[in-house]
Formats: sequence, C-alpha cells, structure tokens
Amino acid sequence: MSSPGTVICPPEEGQLSPHSKKDNPNLPLPARRSPDWPSSPDEDSGLLAFPLEEPRHPTSVPEDLPSPSLSLEEEEKDEGELEMLVSDEHPAQFFAEARRLRDLSLLLDEEILVQGRRYAVHRVVLASVSSLFRSRLLGNGGPRPPIQLDIARQGWEAVLTFAYEGVVGPAELGDVLAAAEVLGTPRVAAAAVRRLEVDQNQGNKEQEGPEKAEELRENLAGIKQLYHEGLGCDLELEAEDCHLNVHRVALVCGSEFFGAMLLSGMRESQGSAIVLRTVTAPDLQLLVSFAYSGALQTNWTGLLRATQTALQYQSGSCLALCQRALARGLSPLRCLALLPVAEVPGLERLWDKAHYYLLSHLPAVASCPTFPDLPAPCLVNLLASDELHIQQEFEAFEAVWRWLAADPTGREPEAESLLRCVRFGRMSTRELRRVRAAGLPLPLPSSLLHQILVEAEVPGRERRREPDRALVVIGGDGLTPDLAQSQPSRGVWWARAFCSGVGLVHTVEWGKLPALPPPGRFRHGAASLTGNELYVCGGQHYYSHSDTLASVLRWAPGQGKWEELASMGQARCFFPLVAHDGNLYALGGRDKGAALDSVEAYDPKLDAWRTSPPLPTPCFAHAASVLDGQVYVSGGCNETGQYLASLFNYNPTRKPSWTLLSPMKTPRAGHIMVALGGRLYVAGGLGEGGDLLSFETYEPRTDTWMGLEPLPSPHVGAAGVSLQGEILVLGGYSHQTYALSHLIHAYCPGLGRWLCLGTLPRPRAEMSACVLRLSPV
Repeated sequence: MSSPGTVICPPEEGQLSPHSKKDNPNLPLPARRSPDWPSSPDEDSGLLAFPLEEPRHPTSVPEDLPSPSLSLEEEEKDEGELEMLVSDEHPAQFFAEARRLRDLSLLLDEEILVQGRRYAVHRVVLASVSSLFRSRLLGNGGPRPPIQLDIARQGWEAVLTFAYEGVVGPAELGDVLAAAEVLGTPRVAAAAVRRLEVDQNQGNKEQEGPEKAEELRENLAGIKQLYHEGLGCDLELEAEDCHLNVHRVALVCGSEFFGAMLLSGMRESQGSAIVLRTVTAPDLQLLVSFAYSGALQTNWTGLLRATQTALQYQSGSCLALCQRALARGLSPLRCLALLPVAEVPGLERLWDKAHYYLLSHLPAVASCPTFPDLPAPCLVNLLASDELHIQQEFEAFEAVWRWLAADPTGREPEAESLLRCVRFGRMSTRELRRVRAAGLPLPLPSSLLHQILVEAEVPGRERRREPDRALVVIGGDGLTPDLAQSQPSRGVWWARAFCSGVGLVHTVEWGKLPALPPPGRFRHGAASLTGNELYVCGGQHYYSHSDTLASVLRWAPGQGKWEELASMGQARCFFPLVAHDGNLYALGGRDKGAALDSVEAYDPKLDAWRTSPPLPTPCFAHAASVLDGQVYVSGGCNETGQYLASLFNYNPTRKPSWTLLSPMKTPRAGHIMVALGGRLYVAGGLGEGGDLLSFETYEPRTDTWMGLEPLPSPHVGAAGVSLQGEILVLGGYSHQTYALSHLIHAYCPGLGRWLCLGTLPRPRAEMSACVLRLSPV
C-alpha cells in the first residue's frame, strides 16, 4: 500500500494554483511551484478495498455515539435546568404489548357483539379513540353485559385495528365511515379518507411510516387523558405517602415489573389496591408518568436516578431513553459520575459509550477533581488501549502522574503497572525531557520511572484508531499551475485507521473505492440516505461557466463501479446535498455564473427528481446540515457576490418553507457546517477580509451562537463531517496564498481544542466527504 505520508502539525504543504480569471479576477497569480505530493490512490491499485464485513476491534464506538454537548467551559452549567425527553418508540411498544395481552385474553374488560361475532377488548384502549366507549367509563367500572353494535363487521374491525395499531384495517370506505359515526371516532374517519386519496401502494407505506407512529402517539395521549380525569381506573397503587389510581392494562404495557406482578396470579393481582413496600414515591410517580406518556422531564442528575429506576423496574423504553440522554450529555465530570451507574448489568451499551468518551477525552477527564476516584483497573485499561486518542503520549503520562499524586504512598503498588502502560518509546525528545523534569510525585522512588524509561520498547506499539464507520472523500481538484492541464480528481478514498507516530506525527491509513466515471468533478454534493451507499450529484469538471454538471451517480459496497441515475433538472455546483426524510435535497448553488434559489428532491424509489419550494434567496458556496430531523442552511454568497451570515431552517412540507434564525457572528462562504451533539458547528471558509479561521457553534434551543477555538490553518472549500464525536475539516486551500492543504483537523467539543489527525492522500480542495457504515445492511 502506498503511504499517505506523515505530517507534523501545524505546517501546511502544497500550493494551490490560481482559479480561472472568471472566478477571481482581482487576485495576483502566485509563483509556480512543483509540490512534492505523495502518490495518489487514483493511480495506486494496491490500496485496501472497502470491507463488506465490519472489522472487529476491541473498543470501537457505537455508530450512533453522540458528541458531548458540553465543553470544558460549560462544566458549571446549572444542573437544575429541566429538559423534556420523549421516547419515539414507547407508543409502539406500549400498543404492541396491548395487542399481545388481547391475543392472550389477558386483562380484557369489555365484550362487543357485531353481526353475531363476539370480540373481547380493553375498554380503555377503545376509549382513547371512541367517544362511545369513553362514555361507558363514566358509569360503573365493574363488569357489564356485552354491547351489541349494529354496524358492518369489517367497519368495526377497521376501528379496532386503529385503536391497537394506529392504522385503519382493510375495509370499504363506506363501512369504515358508518362505524366511525356510530362509535364516535372522527380520527378513524379522517384516516380512512386519507387512505383513499393516495395511491394504494404508496398509501400503505405511509400508514406503516410516520403517520402510524403519530396516530399511536395520539392514542396514548388519549389514554393519558383518561388517567388524568380518573376515568376507568381500576387499580390503586400506594407507595410511602403516594396514592395513584391507574389502569391495570396501561401499567402492564409500560413496565415489565408490573406486568409480572399483575399477570402472574400473585396476591397483588387479585385486589383493587396494591401497597408497594419496596418502591419509593418518586420512583412510582416516574414509572406511572412514563407509562402513560413516554416522556420524562428532568435534568441530567435526575437522569441517573431515572435510569436506575427504569432498570430496576424493567421499563425498557424508559431505560433506552435515559441511556441515550445520558450519553448525549456527557462531559468529563459527568462521565466520571456516570461510571458507577454504567457498570450495573443491563447498562452495557451506556458503559461502552462512557468508556469511549474516556478514551477520547482523557486529558480533560484527568483535569477533573474526581479523576483520582477512577479505579486503577479502569485507568490501566484506558492507558493500554490502542484506541486511546491523545495528541501526544506525554498526555498519558500526565494522567498517570495526576492519579498517583492524589495519594502517592497509598497508590505505590499500582504505580508500576500504570507507568508501563505509557508508551515512552513513542515520545519525542522534548516529551522525554518533560517526563524527566516532572519525575514522580514524592515520595514515590524516581528509580522506578528511570527503570521503566530504560526498558521501554522503541518506538513501541502505535496508538491506532479504527472507526466503526468509514470516512469517505470524493473527487475535488488539485488545481495544477496550467489550467489547461487541470484534471479534477476521480478518486474516492476511505480512511481505514488513524495512527499516532512519535510526538505530533499522525498518519491516516487510506483505502480505495471505485473511481468516479470520467470526467472528474469538484464543487459537487455527496450524501448517503441509509449510511450504506454514496450519492454524488452535480459539480463541475472545469472552470468555465458551461462546465456545470447535472449528472447523479450512486455506489454501494459490493459494486464494482458507479451507476448513473436520473440527472437533476438543474445543473448546479457550489451547493450542499443533504439526506432528509428518505429523500436527497439539492439546495441552491450556481449555474452559468448565476446563483440559484431552486431546490430539487430525489426519490430513490422512483429514481426521479421533483421541484421543491425554493430557498429564501439565491445563494451558492453555502453549507447545509441535518440536525434532529431538521435541515439548516448557513452562509454562502448571494447573486451579487455578497457574503452572507444568515442561518435558516428549511422544511419543504411547511409554508413558508423556511424560517430565519439568528445569523452567524461572521458572514462566510466556502465553509463547512456539521451537526453534532444537538448543535451546529461552522468553521473556516472565506469572508470579506479573506481566509476565515473563526469557528462558532449554534444552539437551537436558545437560537444563539458562541465563538470557539479558531482553526489552526485556513480551510476554504474544505469538506466537513462528524466522526466518533469529533468535527473533521479536510483539505481546502488558503485564498490569500493559494496554498493547498491536505491536512485533516479534528475538533472535539469535550476537549475544546483542534488536533491534526494526519493528511489526505493528496492535497485537494472543493471535494466532498461522507461517512458510511462498514457493514452493509
């Protein structure tokens, strides 16, 4: 395999030749230079192929690992601030359990006769959608004779299916509407009409998708309203001084603990009241509230208690929600506080995320006052890991030193095993001088450190991170001094591993994917709909205004070459491509020298593009990203070439389709924007004064921007992605010097600093990047 080369951060290498006079009419031409670039994978057939199976490595981070939402400057954030957390899967799980109970004839309390056929149901489930059954709860809640309905059986079954599954069962529209009228179910009638208005196949898919989930949420909200009104409650729970009247079936559907209690034939399942001796009042309130709503309102500290409660009383969807929220809110102090909780059996996934956070944030974690409380075996495990992510090996020594300094005498037995995990053979001469100057905390013997330094293997085993997802870089241009010889890249590369050398030297092990069909392209868009495939759209193959592309390509693991799909209706370059709600969106851009406000959406099922509502203003060289299911667009240049600071939310299903938000602190174009940990991050690009190093983050909850640590070097026309909780900025150039960059800079929110991870296979600008899973579905 050809080597991608090494880099010692921060020097830049390579030089960018001028753009065409059309793009930059007033800039002086730089002197020609022949940079010494490493060989390109465009010509190297020995690079690693993209794997079809996920490689096994010891401490990979789960693919949905969120980034820490707190930086070191925010450690003292008020823990009393409450946040509403909602489980998307809880309604579906709740009603799946209700259907199971019905199939097993458990907790059924209502019988219905329809055309001679008897149906047994849960009264409260039907009452959540039907005013007729709701009225029956107003009277005596005890046993009642069967209710006979004079409606078509198919219409009744359609309503029954809607109550338990959120979709209208198969039946003639007239039968459904007649049943809905008798039963008082206007939502069923509306759903049946919607189904008739769309194509049958497409309608079925919609029913199985977002519409079904929304209907189930409404059904659960109906049951919650019955609980608040005290209608149909058939069980009283008592814990300490707390008394709650609930529905048995709702309690069983929300907690396996109560399911076991109420369905096992135990004494508690027979009466109308249960005294819970082992459950506290706050825990009972939490379990009941979540069962009826699938939501929690709590702060991060309260999440620890909620997680323990959900685990102890077996509320699966509540536990999943708590684990996601805890992982999303990790910070150095919080991670240390979380470890004792995460070690409990049943929280292995949370432990994996906390462990990876420690691996990627050790310098910040070691600075926390509670770091010395970390158990020695845990610290040994971290230091011995090849996946420990540190800028220099000296940071591993610093962590050991601080841990030992908390109790030098008492921790002397662990000193040698910890120090031997530090890879002194990977240290530079400067680092070793710092180690000798620091010594060991007194009264630990200095001879111990001297002995380990002498015995250290040189250079020792490297630190090597193999992400569980593949960073893929597509196309771009190196801009040769003679534009007539310019050949935009067709190369597509993926990062197999990030490796640490000696001192500040870092390298990337690159592999090769099938090259793009000719011609090469730059200023294009790239995205993945499922995380398993690549779409590449538009761009340019040369610098004249007539060389803008509309073609669309697709590649998936296992394919030997790219396939060509339906072209966009509008050729465009300098535009972002985003995946949203199962479609690709090409947003604005430029064609024939004119800025565009047009938006196109690609439907992969139909292999067709359709026009979507336009942007609020024509723009190009802007950035876009998807955060929490919402599309955000920032900056760029307008039709007069003015740099924009705007940020807006784009939603093609809404009127108007955009909502203007607080602008960035700095107008910019040719920048990157990445969504990570519930925030948006923008970096680099070009402004009125030239190259921008400024870096800022946007908090959607408060609609505010905050400045962060600037970039170490210019990255105009760079690519940006998030990978393993970091923001990566790749390549680009300096508009002031026209120097190309092949550096990869990474920002970790939990550390608040930029690191250099290595280099691209070749200096490139105006390429695109994407992140794929290593194993196909």
